[in-house]
Amino acid sequence: MRATLHAAGVEVQVFADVTPEPPFECVDTVVRAITGSPECDCVIGLGGGSVMDAAKVAAAALGLDKAARELAGIGRVGTRRTGLLLAPTTAGTGSEATFVAVLTDTTQDLKVGVVDPSLLADLVVVDPALTDSQPAAVTAAAGIDAVVHAVEAFIARVATPLAQGLALEALRYLGRSLRAVCRTPDDTRARDDMALGSHLAGLAFANSSCCGVHALALPLGGRFHIPHGVATGGLTAAVMRHNSLVCSEAFAELGAALGWNIREPEDFSSKFDALASEVGVCAALRGVRVPASGLPELARMAVGIRRLMDPNPRVISEADAVRIYSAALNLS
Repeated sequence: MRATLHAAGVEVQVFADVTPEPPFECVDTVVRAITGSPECDCVIGLGGGSVMDAAKVAAAALGLDKAARELAGIGRVGTRRTGLLLAPTTAGTGSEATFVAVLTDTTQDLKVGVVDPSLLADLVVVDPALTDSQPAAVTAAAGIDAVVHAVEAFIARVATPLAQGLALEALRYLGRSLRAVCRTPDDTRARDDMALGSHLAGLAFANSSCCGVHALALPLGGRFHIPHGVATGGLTAAVMRHNSLVCSEAFAELGAALGWNIREPEDFSSKFDALASEVGVCAALRGVRVPASGLPELARMAVGIRRLMDPNPRVISEADAVRIYSAALNLS
């Protein structure tokens, strides 16, 4: 890409030090690097969700004279003055399709959202070939996260018909390709399906919301440095088991899109658990040492993330959250 841009007469500065689950300080470093160079017309985020989220917030922060941490929350950016182009190299986060970025607050060991319409990219390039070199663990974690995005976008209290249609179409692609690409990484048809399914899932939750799974994943992932897709994928079966009392019709539709035969609402959780286990996400989560004594604090933090808990189809109390964490982490 750099050579192509240079050939077109575009001056390029590369920042390649974005860490996984990036902290706010990483974005501040990017902004300082850009500010100290010739005028920047556009920020390009070429990478996975961490890179794209950092690029989104960096582009928004340029010219604001604010630290990235000051943009955390909802609607704190205003008008973005710098162009933003996103090109995902993983199939899962859907960050290229949304106005949300998740960064790590190292002072609290907590993943925090920056939510603002100005984080929507001006141009998105979804090229499945960019995902060909994904490591197997990233393929699995990012892929299962895409499935979670579609599921939560469909069941959210704020879901719209548009979001639900996008979610079902996303699951049709993801359901037939996630297992295939984990088994056969060079399956280009499966890679194509994953890239499209991930993008559709991102569009789905951009027009709806994520819910309890993501609320529970943010403090867990932030405190114990767990990759986002491992946290969401490993928590989903337990959260959906909690939601099953009010989601029987939704689970039947979601299951059909995924190619699953759902006879009872609980079947959806079992099928999801089997998928997450097969691709290695459940084992990855349960391999993290999380003390049972720390679950109440995680639950308190998760329940406090109202932008994600409020859309969940069934209320999750702190006691419910402890129970869900315990089940997902195999502590009960």
